[in-house]
Amino acid sequence: MHELSLSESITDLVVEYARRERVAHVSRVVIDIGVAASVEPEALLFCFPITTAGTVAAGAELVINRIALKVRCEVCQTEYAPPTQVAACPACGSYARKILEGREMRVVAFEGE
Repeated sequence: MHELSLSESITDLVVEYARRERVAHVSRVVIDIGVAASVEPEALLFCFPITTAGTVAAGAELVINRIALKVRCEVCQTEYAPPTQVAACPACGSYARKILEGREMRVVAFEGE
């Protein structure tokens, strides 16, 4: 389960920035995860309390924003949001595409005092 190591990385990042900003307790962490990022949000939600235990982020709420898939057809250059990860271009029917959004995973913000 790579979500455990991802959760550890998120925790490390938040704890480091909380230390820099002199935040004594983090109450909320907001992250973006693309639908094509190969990350299981439920597994990440399960792991987060484990990796934050004993840190300034212990007990923090993890908020996950899902980022929709957006692609550009490499044949006709149409940009579209496919309904699934394997869907043809609605304009020309090609499967050749470049993913523009939907693979990202990033910490957007954290709240604390």
